[in-house]
Amino acid sequence: MMAFGIPVTLAALILFHTALWMTLRANAEVPIPFWRNAQTVPPRSNALRAVGAGLLVPGAVTLAPSGWWWPLLVVLAGPGVALGAITVHNRGAEHTTGTSEA
Repeated sequence: MMAFGIPVTLAALILFHTALWMTLRANAEVPIPFWRNAQTVPPRSNALRAVGAGLLVPGAVTLAPSGWWWPLLVVLAGPGVALGAITVHNRGAEHTTGTSEA
């Protein structure tokens, strides 16, 4: 199960974070809301995010029999890192524009 779960989970995280990186670059000077779409959504980023999330679930479920900490690690490495990246981006965007929209 680990031979299937680890590559699928890594692929999912790479797709998910690639979509996030595309969105951060497209909104370089604009704060990004946490629970809504960004002001500018790059083409194909929604598709990357959807495929990444679709792979993340089976990857985490496949890793679960190996230990309870794997799904927890996947959740922290995926959306947890994304929330941190958005927070850092918004702080930089607020300093650039002088606004607080997030």
